Amino acid sequence: MKKKKIVLFGDSLTDYFPMEKLADLHAEWINSGVAGDTVPQMRARVRYDVLEHEPDIVIMQGGANDFQMSLYRGSKVVAGQLAELAVRIRNEIPQVKIWVESLYPAYTKPIGRMPSWAKEKSNEEIRRINEEIRRLCKKHRMEYIDMYSKLAGEDGQLPLEYTIDGIHLTNAAYDIVSGCLHQILEPELSDQI
Repeated sequence: MKKKKIVLFGDSLTDYFPMEKLADLHAEWINSGVAGDTVPQMRARVRYDVLEHEPDIVIMQGGANDFQMSLYRGSKVVAGQLAELAVRIRNEIPQVKIWVESLYPAYTKPIGRMPSWAKEKSNEEIRRINEEIRRLCKKHRMEYIDMYSKLAGEDGQLPLEYTIDGIHLTNAAYDIVSGCLHQILEPELSDQI
């Protein structure tokens, strides 16, 4: 039976995903993450990096760089652009299954002498963006993945052992992301075996 094609579509958190963590899942994988991308930049490359592959499944993650920008446009704008992009993919490939991930938590405290990339950013604002993503996913009948609560510590921060710079993930954090993706995708792929 033909393997299902799965596109991971996002920014550096997708780009740097260690794909060997998904190797045991029977699928054809395409990592379409690009470090530094904002949601408008993802939209600009969606045809080449997603639509032309005609995937069966898309896992979307984005918005962290939009939130990092000095001209941050607010939770509704970032979440709205992410949802619009997911709707566009579904409109062009009606049979596709799309999951939209929440933004991940950040570690906003200084890391030794190096300031965190997330300095002056707020996990409270990240939660606002995520609530808006969740609301729009429900409105558009798309699946939402709450990766934030799986990665956040008791204080709502990304634990220091899960990050190298306040935003980007360690191998241990990617184990958690991978575990979540396995849980979602195993039922989708079980009919292929």
